[in-house]
Amino acid sequence: MRFFEGFAWALPAAFAGALAAYRFEQGDVLFRDREAYDPIEENLPAGATAIQILHPPRSARALPAESEGDRRRSSWESEVRIALVDLSAGTEKFRSISQGKLLMAIWRGDEGWLDPDREEPPLPLAGRDLAGRLERARGAFDAEHKTRRGCRFLFVLDLASDASRVKAQAIEEALATVGAVERVDLLPGAAGLEDANDFHPALVLRGLAVRGASSAQVERALRGTLYGGAAKLESEQGETPSNDRFSVARHGLLDEIGA
Repeated sequence: MRFFEGFAWALPAAFAGALAAYRFEQGDVLFRDREAYDPIEENLPAGATAIQILHPPRSARALPAESEGDRRRSSWESEVRIALVDLSAGTEKFRSISQGKLLMAIWRGDEGWLDPDREEPPLPLAGRDLAGRLERARGAFDAEHKTRRGCRFLFVLDLASDASRVKAQAIEEALATVGAVERVDLLPGAAGLEDANDFHPALVLRGLAVRGASSAQVERALRGTLYGGAAKLESEQGETPSNDRFSVARHGLLDEIGA
């Protein structure tokens, strides 16, 4: 079983949709410890705790991670009814709180967020906010990457978004046609960003270093993957169409290293 990193509670990757939509639903069960997801009850750790979602009812959970504005805030502030279960003692405590408080509790590990009277938490910053800080992360990737000469592409990956994961895979596969690719993933805090705790917990910064490649080669590969249409013709024939509007800066930060 795969889990999201950076959470105080063990959150399986299967909950990506709930994390993206800020909507845990009836029937969802969250455990503090990874071992508690083991179906063998004897493996429960001492003091094992679970949160069972009682409301809202199950739905398509279709709100995308990149959805902005009132839709995201509405979901974040919507009510969720939970049972906080002490698995060792077999006791339950019931709460009605916001989805935002529930996420903060399992993210930060502070059960004080399960208090209905506590002030509501602010909405986490989204991927587009993190993309605006890529320049500040350069030094952290310089220290982590072993590739010393070539080209590097930095971008934001949302691990809770199917579309973002598919895009990231397509980018890496495209760059692999240019040269050997070295991948480094950093959480905002590890990247040295001062406001790291303000971002959505599923966001990471990904750096793909292509050994021996030039920025022109990498940009051509990215254009063929991210732009499509006329850009694919350019990628195949080595010609840039006159109406080409592709901008690599819309997708990430591209620079040469060791030049």
